[in-house]
Amino acid sequence: MGFVDSVKGFASKVGGSVERGAKTVSANSKKLVEKTKIKSEISGIESSINADYIVLGKAMYEKICDDPESEFENTISDIKEKNKKLAELKAVLMSLEDKMFCTNCGAQISKEQSFCDKCGQKVQVEETASEADEVAEVVEKTAESVAEAAETVVEATVDSADVEEK
Repeated sequence: MGFVDSVKGFASKVGGSVERGAKTVSANSKKLVEKTKIKSEISGIESSINADYIVLGKAMYEKICDDPESEFENTISDIKEKNKKLAELKAVLMSLEDKMFCTNCGAQISKEQSFCDKCGQKVQVEETASEADEVAEVVEKTAESVAEAAETVVEATVDSADVEEK
């Protein structure tokens, strides 16, 4: 019976080792799930904080945007300039997409529509040749500014490459 007892002892040790391994894997899995939940919650809170920063920043901008003596004068003028450019680009995009704003409620609608989806107002398309010219001019200016920006980047890259060679 010595052989059978030694096999039983060995099986008992292996069984105990497997049981400890299973418990370790189970504990590690629980930790991983808990860590993932906590990381997800942290990410959600950080996103919420960033959204609050954006709201706060917009509110602050609105309060001080008309103060020419503000310490943020350069940033404010930069934002105003970018908003103007953004409005121009949106107008060009709407024109290219054959869309317009409803004259009654301001909703974005297709030029082919007879009535506004939002308010029901009859749509009146009044695009003149001068509006089309304005859109073409904005597109041309945008293309020129993109080309200038690209040229500046190329020049800066070449200049930095020259500096690195020296």
